Amino acid sequence: MHPALHAALEEAAPLIAGRGWQQPPIATIAAAERLLRLVAQHRPPQVQVEPDGNISFEWEAAGQGWLTLTVDDQGQLTHSAVLGEDEFTQAEAFGEALPGWADTLLRRLLSAGH
Repeated sequence: MHPALHAALEEAAPLIAGRGWQQPPIATIAAAERLLRLVAQHRPPQVQVEPDGNISFEWEAAGQGWLTLTVDDQGQLTHSAVLGEDEFTQAEAFGEALPGWADTLLRRLLSAGH
């Protein structure tokens, strides 16, 4: 398991046990692993388990904006971003490749932050 994903799951364990957060389903964890492989050539994201059991990945670019990609167990990749003055939100089917719009936003964000 990717170390950042493992750390996020460990961090969420007490919240799952004590606060009623949902344990990420196996399909969500598999999607998270796949996403981490697909973005490995980029700067690593912050990885976080969400209360609903989804897993999110966040990148920030030094005052230029941010991008959050979230995977679920239904094969969806949801992204929200602010790049400069532009705001984006969309959900796309997530298979074996990073969906086009998510890839475009990630590249724009990371190029803006360098």
